[in-house]
Amino acid sequence: MSFDYFVGGVKPHLVIPAAALALLAVGACGARASGKGLLPPPNPAAIVPAPYQPERGFDTQGDGASSRAVFRADDAGPYRAEIFDLLIAPGKTITVKREGVVVVETRQGAGTATVQDKRVALTAGTTFGLSQSETATIENSGKEPLLLRVYVITMR
Repeated sequence: MSFDYFVGGVKPHLVIPAAALALLAVGACGARASGKGLLPPPNPAAIVPAPYQPERGFDTQGDGASSRAVFRADDAGPYRAEIFDLLIAPGKTITVKREGVVVVETRQGAGTATVQDKRVALTAGTTFGLSQSETATIENSGKEPLLLRVYVITMR
């Protein structure tokens, strides 16, 4: 029977160097104002916008919302499938009406959807549906943008 290991499988000759390294790291952090304080502001001349443009950016609509296509299948037999994101600005109200069956999933934000006389509170994860040619009024009542994913299935 060998006693080369402490309880937990740690070799004794590694314990002292590991402890010294940990104390050194803690001491180095404490030497600079105990790790508290604000970073200095960046140089305004060095702030340059990134040239990055998303592959599928949002297109602005006239009603206070923006949309972007996520997926579209026109060759799925007698059906056509379309998935798109809707981004609704805080305080804005929009109307959604599509030909076909619609399922709307709330991905971010808070608001209210009204379908006929029924109100649905929208929070992340909430879904609601629209029958063929039914209309929904969606209001962003939150302080951040309301992001919805809309799934539309239509017959050709």
